[in-house]
Amino acid sequence: MPLQREISGEPIVDMLHVGLHYDDGPEIMTDINLSLENGSFHFLTGKSGAGKTSLLSLMYLALKPTAGTVTVFGQNVAFADRDEMALMRRRIGVVFQEFRLLEHLSAYDNVAVPLRIRGMGEKEIKRRVGELLRWVDLEKSRDKICNTLSGGEKQRVAIARAVINRPEILLADEPTGSVDDDIGGRIMKLFIELNRLGTTVVIATHSQDLITQYPYPRIHLENKMLKIFPAVRRKFDEA
Repeated sequence: MPLQREISGEPIVDMLHVGLHYDDGPEIMTDINLSLENGSFHFLTGKSGAGKTSLLSLMYLALKPTAGTVTVFGQNVAFADRDEMALMRRRIGVVFQEFRLLEHLSAYDNVAVPLRIRGMGEKEIKRRVGELLRWVDLEKSRDKICNTLSGGEKQRVAIARAVINRPEILLADEPTGSVDDDIGGRIMKLFIELNRLGTTVVIATHSQDLITQYPYPRIHLENKMLKIFPAVRRKFDEA
């Protein structure tokens, strides 16, 4: 892991009066105001269909708002050209609920893709990918083609790929949904360590156990609106 990043006082993601709808459809969210401090950690909650995935999509620049402004890394995304958007996306790690792996490649090669895009040497790639695959308990499956892996294994490959570049922002959509408690705990430890080193983390989840086990504030979407709830402290934390 690298040394801890310098944390600036400027929000890393800032949304002001944001609205979103698809084509001529109804609004998915209305007048969303959200400011994420650089180096913060939040859970993202809400019922299915509340807009969690859409909010994450705005953060990782797959969507632009139909109203209001979204600023990421200090830049208004409405005025960013294609090259600028591509450079910003390289600074963001995303764990998609549907994985979006390259199914014809091995687990190892999927995780290595972001490093190869950067032009990193194969010796360093081998070291980093091997270390991360051991962490998510995929060392024995490293050479398996992804279309032969189980859902839980694919999820861990997707997580390893998202964090291998040590992103400035990590957005994860139900990252522990298909793994057992032991692997889920290891994944959370990985996210917490990245956050300690300066990565801003947002985890979308339906798991109340996850929210109560880890004391981080919660972004909640309901009725097209957003609320922020403080961290839920565990009893032994309060003692």
